[in-house]
Amino acid sequence: MKNVLTTLALIISISVFGQVPAGQDSTQKPAPKDTTMTIQKGELKIENGKIKGDVYTQTVDSNYVDTTRIELKNAYITIVSKESSDDDDWEDDKKESKYALTWWNGIDLGVNGILSENHDFNLQEDAEFLEPKYGKSRYISFNFAQAKVNIANNYFGITTGLSFQIYNWKYSGANDFVFSGDSLFSVPSGEKNVTKNKLRASYLAVPLMLEFNTSLDQDRAFHISAGVIGKVLIGNMYKQKYELDGNDRKATLKGDMGFTRWSADALVRVGYRRLTLFAQVGLVPLFDNANTSDVYTFSSGFFIKV
Repeated sequence: MKNVLTTLALIISISVFGQVPAGQDSTQKPAPKDTTMTIQKGELKIENGKIKGDVYTQTVDSNYVDTTRIELKNAYITIVSKESSDDDDWEDDKKESKYALTWWNGIDLGVNGILSENHDFNLQEDAEFLEPKYGKSRYISFNFAQAKVNIANNYFGITTGLSFQIYNWKYSGANDFVFSGDSLFSVPSGEKNVTKNKLRASYLAVPLMLEFNTSLDQDRAFHISAGVIGKVLIGNMYKQKYELDGNDRKATLKGDMGFTRWSADALVRVGYRRLTLFAQVGLVPLFDNANTSDVYTFSSGFFIKV
């Protein structure tokens, strides 16, 4: 019965009085300037329970933290109400934590190449001229606008975003590319001394991936993402630099070269901590020319998180 009376007395004291003076409690934040502060003192006394104490209350404007301090003979109790900004800070922390474990915003750097209709490196005879020089063919992707839907805290979720992709395929100077109607083929370069022979395509892409993290600490997390990335062609170019009759020349061709406009890739990204490797393979043929053999893109490399 004594415990019940004690509890009731504490509840009544807290509800009647406001908050503790700043000077009495080291946990109290300093009051902001230009605020009105009211301090009250009450007494907590239970005769049979032999509990005596003072209740100090402090009331500041509604935007500031309020506290209640109950002083007993050999101890004190401090109750601190939270600021309205605490909820906002908590939401910001949750958002920061979520995107710390999202592996899309950043830059992909790697090599890219061409696969056969069977998704291997054995190109058909009429497509062998499309096999690039892998040591010089570069892939770069600028990934941004990431968004994530958490399914199981930050361990598992669905990630999307945007990406600007650039494929560069470099070739030897033995052949020139010829784009004609619904066909793509090559012819010998002849007497030209070709120093650059490059094909480029640029895309705007949107990924949709399932993402898994083994830890909520990004410095300890092993992570894997897999899905598809849809993309639309926004530019292409064939560029050649060569020497002929002692003169340096260059030729650039833009416009319709038979690239498939709408395309999609399969995508996988695996990493530990901030080190991430990626690979993606085309699901739609690179060219839609009727007389060009089906070939597919692939790229692989590493990801720099920003």
